[in-house]
Amino acid sequence: MLPVNPEAIGVFGLFATVICFGLEQVGVGVKGADHTKLTRSLGYIAIVFGGICQLFTALSMYLFSTGGDHSKYLGTVFGFFGLFWILVGLFFLKGGDKKVMAHFFACGLVLVILFTLRAFADGLIWPLGIDLVVIDVLLITLVFGWYTENPKLSKLAGVCNLAIGFISFFLLYPHVLG
Repeated sequence: MLPVNPEAIGVFGLFATVICFGLEQVGVGVKGADHTKLTRSLGYIAIVFGGICQLFTALSMYLFSTGGDHSKYLGTVFGFFGLFWILVGLFFLKGGDKKVMAHFFACGLVLVILFTLRAFADGLIWPLGIDLVVIDVLLITLVFGWYTENPKLSKLAGVCNLAIGFISFFLLYPHVLG
């Protein structure tokens, strides 16, 4: 019996999380909202969909090599982003210093640039490589946006999140209908 490829779960978690965060950052549906409840809801979405779904996918890729020749690489990517989203979710639930989170985003950017280079080197340019390039732009935006608390950079981060969600649809599509 062959194991089922869990990439659809991990990519769906990414898709759902970045779309929710992106819509909030660009201001869709937040006018007059209770921002305490909105922030808490985003925290739960980040932990469950962004974090747990992607960690499950990473673990499955490591244990069962469901990603073929790229299992360890993809497992590492999903694992990093799973932990990333859990940390972001906890920040949204418990609060903290945005400047420290900006430093974390800068550290994460170093790793994501390496993920991006590996995707291009392995010929995984569309859609994974391009998605990672947009994530690189997002992390750069978040570093400066969270450090300076510039609302224009928050909007740009929202646009990046929506773009990541759009591109992720093309990662998800073959698993759902293929």
